[in-house]
Amino acid sequence: MSSDGQNTLIALYRRYVDADPDETTVYAGFALFFTAIGLLAVALAAVVWSGGIPPENIFKYELREVAGVTGALGIPLLLVSVVVLLPSRYRFPKLLAGAGLVVCAVAVVQFVGAYPHNWNVAASADRSGRIVGIYSLGAVAVVAASGTSLVGFQIARAKTSGPAAGGSDAKSDATDEEDEEAVSAQVRRDMDEALSNTELSWGGVRKTETTRLKLDTSAVDDVDRASFENAKATETRGGGVDDAVAGLQGLRGGKKDTAVGDSTDDQAAALAELRKRQQADAERDDSEGLVDRIRGLFS
Repeated sequence: MSSDGQNTLIALYRRYVDADPDETTVYAGFALFFTAIGLLAVALAAVVWSGGIPPENIFKYELREVAGVTGALGIPLLLVSVVVLLPSRYRFPKLLAGAGLVVCAVAVVQFVGAYPHNWNVAASADRSGRIVGIYSLGAVAVVAASGTSLVGFQIARAKTSGPAAGGSDAKSDATDEEDEEAVSAQVRRDMDEALSNTELSWGGVRKTETTRLKLDTSAVDDVDRASFENAKATETRGGGVDDAVAGLQGLRGGKKDTAVGDSTDDQAAALAELRKRQQADAERDDSEGLVDRIRGLFS
């Protein structure tokens, strides 16, 4: 008995054959196997022992007869035990192995009756050849049965392990996909952590800390605004073009002396010159404002 309470033979059968055992079949197969091993051990010992005995001693031939009988039975019996132990859905290999073993046993019985006086001599040459032929026929049957059992067992084992291998491949593919997803998730987390410490403005430009100007308007805030509220605007209405030109010059913040002619052409020329100056001033203000905006982008 093994340490876990399971029969040792059953444990060996499960380990090496990897099949659900039938206890009767397992016991019969192992009985034949160990019997064959014992017969072959006796045959080897008898051969070794007979080698040291002189030829004139009859005991030498008796030992050789024992060696022949045990060896001739041990070899086919070992093959039959293999057929019995291997699981098979067909009964033909076992029947063929049993028939071959019986034929070998018949040939061994005839050998015992002929050896040593009527074995391999001129008077009984035909008998010796017939015994060898019968034994050969039984041995061929046993070998064929054992080979068929081995091939059938390997085929059945390959068919059984095929779906399991396919299932393991599917599991490995699923595992690979899970590993790829885990790696992708880890990469995204790393990118998020790296970007969380970086401030980017629109357009992908890295945000930089610059110096900003702050104006102190406290002095202006203290100015008395009451005088502004009580101030009165003076309206001047002119009756001609000269009065309109003077009013426009006053709106521009300063009064400039403008030569005014006495004719309408001189007044029109003065208005055209004033419009050109206003347009030039407006373009200069726009250009300065654009430069200030560009400069503000890089400040």
